[in-house]
Order: sequence, then C-alpha cells, then structure tokens
Amino acid sequence: MELQQGTRLEQKLQLSQSQIQSLEILAMDNVSLNDFLQNEYLENPILDHTPVNDMPADFESFPSWMEQHYKPGIYEKRTAGQEDDGRREFIAADENSLAEYIQSQLPPGLYNKQEQMLIDYMIQCLDDHGFFTMDPKEVARLNRVPLEMVTQCLEDLRQLEPWGIFAADLSGCLLRQLEVQGINDPVLETILKDHLQDIADGNVGAISRKLHLSTADTRKYISFIQKLEPRPLQGFQTAPTTYLIPDVIFSYKDDQWEITLNEKWMGDYSLNDYYLRMMGNVHDQELYDYFKRAAERARFIMNSLDQRRHTMLSIASAVLEFQKGYFEGQESLKPMTMNQIAEQLDIHTSTVSRGIKDKYIQFPKGTILMKQLFSSGVSQEGDSTGLTPQTVKSLLQKLIQEEDKSRPYSDQSLVSLLEKQNVHISRRTVTKYREELGIKKSFERKDF
Repeated sequence: MELQQGTRLEQKLQLSQSQIQSLEILAMDNVSLNDFLQNEYLENPILDHTPVNDMPADFESFPSWMEQHYKPGIYEKRTAGQEDDGRREFIAADENSLAEYIQSQLPPGLYNKQEQMLIDYMIQCLDDHGFFTMDPKEVARLNRVPLEMVTQCLEDLRQLEPWGIFAADLSGCLLRQLEVQGINDPVLETILKDHLQDIADGNVGAISRKLHLSTADTRKYISFIQKLEPRPLQGFQTAPTTYLIPDVIFSYKDDQWEITLNEKWMGDYSLNDYYLRMMGNVHDQELYDYFKRAAERARFIMNSLDQRRHTMLSIASAVLEFQKGYFEGQESLKPMTMNQIAEQLDIHTSTVSRGIKDKYIQFPKGTILMKQLFSSGVSQEGDSTGLTPQTVKSLLQKLIQEEDKSRPYSDQSLVSLLEKQNVHISRRTVTKYREELGIKKSFERKDF
C-alpha cells in the first residue's frame, strides 16, 4: 500500500442555511406554514400581521375526502357538471342531546324538583354560543324562585363542560378556561377583562402601552388567547370532525381555468413601518443590531413566501396542463413524473417534490393529494405512455363488477383478463390493487 498526494477538481453544490430554510418553507403545507408564520410574527417585531378570517375560506371534511378516494367507484360516478366547493359545516347537536349532556354531569339526587325545573329552564336559555346572558333577577322573577337559588344553580352550571359554558360573556368564558388549566397570570386576566376589543381591532400597541409590555410579550399573550375556545358550543357533537385545507384551488369560470393559492385565510404579512423608521433613530448599538437582524429575517421570510408562491403556481399550472382531461372529467390520469414537470419548468426534481409535498388540490369535482397525480405508469403493449395505477384499478373494478358471482374471478384469472386488454401486471399487483379498492377475495365474493 502506498500513500500519495494529489489534487482533484470537482464541482459541489452547497446550500447556505438560508437556502435550506427557503426550501423548507416551500415544503410546508398551508397549515404548517400558518403555524410557522405565527411563531415568526410572535418573535419578530419587524414582521407585521393583519388577520383576515378565523377559518380557511375553503376546506373539506376528512371523512368526506376518505369516502371519495377510498371507496370504490365513488369518484367515477360523479357527473361532469357536478360541483363540490369543499365547504363543510360542523354537525351541531340538537337541544335534547345538549340538555342530556349537561344533566349527565350533575350529581344525581342533589337538586329538588323546583331546582331541577330551574336548571332545565336555564339550559333552554343558552344562546347558540353557549353563553347565558339573562339577568339572574329576571330568571328568579319568571320562575318565581328566590334569587339565591338562581345564583347557586347558575354557579354549579358554570363548573361543567364544555369549559366556559353558561358564562355571561366572552370574558367570563375565557377566564373560566384559565381557571380550569390552573393558569394564574394577573396580566393575562387583565387583558381578558379589559382589552378584548383591542385584540379584535388588532391594536397591539394600545395593550403594550397600558400594561407596560413589550410588543413580543403582548403578541404571545394574544396568541395564547386565540387558542382558547371563544364559543363553548362551537362544533359540539358526539365525534370531532377533521378538515382538509387545500393548498391550491383550480376553478373553472367562463370556459377558462383559474389557479389560486388558498392562503388568504392566513392573513397578510408585511414589514412593520413603525419599527423600520425607529431603526434610523436608534443610537444604542446593541438595540440597532437587534433591529437589523430582525429586519433581515423578516425580509428573508417575505422573499421566501414570494418564491414559494411562484414555484407552487408554476408547478400547479404545469400539472393542470398535463392532466387537463382528468380535471375536466373527460379522461383518466395520464402517467406523469416529477422529472417531466421539472424539465418543463427548468427546475430540479427535488424542488417539484417539495412543492407537492403533503399538499392538496381542490377542483370542481373534489379534492386530491397532489402526489396522487404523479405515477410512472403501468406497462401496456403497443403504448409507450403506459397506464396509471388508477386506470388499471378502474379496469380491474369493472371486470369484477361484471363477473358471474357464482364463479368469481381469481386474482390469476384477472391477470389473464387484463392481458387480453394489453395490460401486463403480476398477480401480486392485482391482489394489491384489489385490496386497495376494498374488494374481497374471490371466495368471499361468491354467491352460494
């Protein structure tokens, strides 16, 4: 063995930390991006945020999406003109189930008949949000009971779940939630009692000045308050509903496709002019350096957001052009790879991968995970383009639907039948596709 020294010329692509983070921002779906931006906003005084809505403008219930994509034949049965805007509502419980839920939390035998009738009455007087806004004196007069009885029963009801129910107003509702969580913070309580309107108006400066807090601390308090439940009966139901929030929306208007990013619900982020002007008047070097770093970080975030929008719109546009027949309901998905899209846009394949990662497209007939639009294709004799797995599944499903139920096809028989249609896949692949379609084995499909 002999050791030798030498030189070698090679090229390496090294990404800076900022480039890596910019790519990470591209890979985020809308929900992750919203969380990331909220954390940046809380920590960076230069980054300003103007909220728009509490909920995304477009979303779809996850069970509905699962039904569409994982029950055989559901999507294929939709007609070309049928539209689904992806909006879903919470399923609110009826008054009887709400009353039963509240009553179930009260100790049995604790209340006499008159008190029980009073409790029933107060349950019926809850507003749609779960607040009890009636004057206790008026309740006592209408029910012909002592005021002390009303006060005691109301206090008992305010100890029940969902936390904050029977509160007189929003402030009382949120304070009750602090109590349940064991949080004892005088500043937070003061904000809830005296500054909810300032929060609603986005007046962070007023709260900071009155309570002598830094802007960052005030934003953290507001962020915590926004995580509390302002309406105790919001979404009250026996089982929670999970929602999918599409990242890209394809809409068809006036014989033309439009592509938009579903990001307006996150609000508008911008640079805070007040603090930028303040930088010019700061004489303390340490404070100036702090503002300078914050400004550079905020500008980097804004530039990364612009780059993310441009990249995602470019990818979405290329995908729409490639799969237009599918989105119009006239064709099955065509085989399409990330390499094809990357070459068309003159970007790296990894950029396409990040651009579609965990992201959903909503179009007139439903919502689909972007990754499901890509595939390498299945071999078909005489056809260099191949077939997508979804197309093969459709063929497989049709064969099974038309089979003689007294003699259902085995997986090997299905392989032979598909070969007659110039589709060549293994028996193992047939079994895999059949199971993904939720179709039973031949023996279990047989009518005896």
